[in-house]
Amino acid sequence: MSFADKQAANLRASAEFGQLLPLNINPMNPDLALIERWLIGRSLARGLPLPFHQAGGLCVEVGNAVELRRHVFLDAGLALQACAKQIHVPRVYLKAAVDPGTLRSALPGHWRIEDIGYLMQGPTAMVANTELPQDYRITLEAEHGGYIARIMHVSDTTAAFGRIALRVGCAVFDQIVTDEAHRRLGLGTVVMKTLDSMAERARKTERLLVATKDGRALYEKLGWRVLSPWSTAVLP
Repeated sequence: MSFADKQAANLRASAEFGQLLPLNINPMNPDLALIERWLIGRSLARGLPLPFHQAGGLCVEVGNAVELRRHVFLDAGLALQACAKQIHVPRVYLKAAVDPGTLRSALPGHWRIEDIGYLMQGPTAMVANTELPQDYRITLEAEHGGYIARIMHVSDTTAAFGRIALRVGCAVFDQIVTDEAHRRLGLGTVVMKTLDSMAERARKTERLLVATKDGRALYEKLGWRVLSPWSTAVLP
């Protein structure tokens, strides 16, 4: 069955229940407005240009050595596929709230599918009892359009860090990283709790992030839940 036939069948089946569901999207999955809130926060936290709407999705002109541009879509439907046909150079990324298999089947074989991620939503306030270990201190400062929490070791090296952007009612957590030499000490939890306290003081009721496969385990322990898989494609 062709993609067009699958889409038509999906629309016919959905209409029988009095609703139209985008192809490959479960009714529990997020909408484009939620993804836009996350993407705006990510741009603010990293000092990137803000996203804009383009051809059924969102676009960010990243413009760095690793990533030239990213196109973000709710699903792997016709809009994403049309966008992919216009891309002929590396460093232009396609992102969608679908599993890697769905994205793989929607694109020609020369596109590379990267490791799965997860779009996640946090609780109103996280509960974590982890204390900062001896020989570490934490700093918090404004950077770009958000804040960065850093955990420093007595050797004056950065052991862990994480970013947050606070906008309207939403807090976006980003780049939660622990250095390999300082793992299994609860530093990631301390960073998350520090950032979460900022969100709580600012009365942000929505908390969003995109996690790696490894990061998902930490966030679920802190009460976060997966909204959808998050997949990436790029030309090699």
